[in-house]
Amino acid sequence: MSKSVNATLLNAFVCPGVGHLYLGKKAIGWSIIAACFVSLCAIMTVVMQRAQTIADDIVAGNIPLDFYSIYDAVHQSVTTNLPASLDIAVLVLLICWIGGSISAYIMGKKIDDANG
Repeated sequence: MSKSVNATLLNAFVCPGVGHLYLGKKAIGWSIIAACFVSLCAIMTVVMQRAQTIADDIVAGNIPLDFYSIYDAVHQSVTTNLPASLDIAVLVLLICWIGGSISAYIMGKKIDDANG
């Protein structure tokens, strides 16, 4: 398999940035990995805060302990009052994933063409 395909698959299915590391582009690869890590941390912070709030409400008896009540609470927590930082974090993650995969393919293709 060519380097361009390997780098793209690594980037798309393992972790964004790994394809660049495979191609020897360490600065770009680690930058993409760091950006993905920071955005995932921001997303998980919001998710964990919302989950903890729901768990506290269940323990306090504010939410009945049945599936539909908990489902409704979870649904409301993910559809209302989402912080703007969450939108930015998701956008950064998507750009790193899609853009990184395209970038890895292009860089790998250049290396494949240079090697003949």
